[in-house]
Amino acid sequence: MKKKKIVAKAFIAVLLVGLIISCSETSETNSAVADCPTKTCGDFSSQAQAQSTYNSNKKCYKNLDADGDGIACENLSK
Repeated sequence: MKKKKIVAKAFIAVLLVGLIISCSETSETNSAVADCPTKTCGDFSSQAQAQSTYNSNKKCYKNLDADGDGIACENLSK
């Protein structure tokens, strides 16, 4: 009976550690994106400028690629 209690406590401890790690990674990712400067396609005079900014940090500037094809601000002239 003692082994079952020890195993149960160990299992709970592992779950809690996993949850703590998962939550800390999520908050780091969210805060990193929250720290991104707000940029829109209107902030650039050319597609090349927008592409360069997008390529510098795709997570931060994902809004510059509306359709997710890797090309930023396709509506701007190249």
